[in-house]
Amino acid sequence: MSAQVQSPFLSLLKQINDGVQIFEPFLRTPEKMQEFNDTVTRLQEMEDLKLIRKLFVQTRTYRSEESIDFVMVVGGLTEEGQRLLEQ
Repeated sequence: MSAQVQSPFLSLLKQINDGVQIFEPFLRTPEKMQEFNDTVTRLQEMEDLKLIRKLFVQTRTYRSEESIDFVMVVGGLTEEGQRLLEQ
């Protein structure tokens, strides 16, 4: 049985299709925050490409620095997002 390598983009589409709506960093280490920021960037690209319906982004300010606290996908995948996932 061979393992299939999946792009982070397709992995996110699958997670959203499976019902995941909220994305947030579990740890606030620099490494984990960078991984989370990469995820947020991909989700924003998906919204721009009309692959997901709507993105709600919550930010927080800590020591005069604003950062994204969590992101919620509202409405799931669009028809285009669903088609891309099925290919």
